[in-house]
Amino acid sequence: MVFLHGWQDNLASFDSLIPMLPQDYGLLMFDWPGHGLSDHKTGDYHYPFFDYLDSLHQVLHQTLCSQPEKKGPVILVGHSLGGLVASCYAASFPESIAGVVSIEALGPIVEPEHKITERIAKSLNQRLNSAQKPPRLFDSAIKALQLRASINKVACQSLMPLVARGIETCGHGVRWRHDPKLRGEPLYRMAPGHGESIIRAIECPVLAIRATDGYPALRSADAAQRATWFKQLTLIEIPGTHHCHLQQPQQTVSLVTDFVTKIQTRT
Repeated sequence: MVFLHGWQDNLASFDSLIPMLPQDYGLLMFDWPGHGLSDHKTGDYHYPFFDYLDSLHQVLHQTLCSQPEKKGPVILVGHSLGGLVASCYAASFPESIAGVVSIEALGPIVEPEHKITERIAKSLNQRLNSAQKPPRLFDSAIKALQLRASINKVACQSLMPLVARGIETCGHGVRWRHDPKLRGEPLYRMAPGHGESIIRAIECPVLAIRATDGYPALRSADAAQRATWFKQLTLIEIPGTHHCHLQQPQQTVSLVTDFVTKIQTRT
């Protein structure tokens, strides 16, 4: 099982789930570039969506080549950004992925074609402006934790591992570790037709977990249409906000374990 965290999060996003998973599962977690303890991209290099697919591909290749005993069915478990990446990767390498668990994500984010020039202009201008902004500083780790809890609508205790891995001390206080360039709008989003093609190309079973108070787009008519494009989709709603796996870890683990058991039975 490969765990893929969300945007501006880190691998500690899954800390509460890991102890409850069966001990015989092989687990792989890492911080995306620019997140957590991973290095930032140098210079003016940013973080386009497709680079996350490349990062995942390299991690899987290096892990399986260096540890051939771990070769076997691969299940991707992604939250938010991680779920978007998981869906695109499973579509591109259907022979390599046995299942996908997508938490608060349902296929890639798309945008109407006519908005492309507006997006390019907005993104480039934003990059210029953000480069001049100093990093945000906090008096203490508690202040950073409280802000994150307020934004995510998640209890401080549930967010503590994620925030602890996501901050660092500096001469004037505490700041976020993740690269400030991550905050920029992407230069490009896929067109709706691309999103549909990707979803229809996913061959493996998909468990989609959405929150009752998560992203509204995942409970829209468009999301309902998307759900019909999956070949093998189980869609389950659980109480919580966008980080519902932190709020309902036991229920999340139960759903994931049942899903993986069914896949193991088939294989």
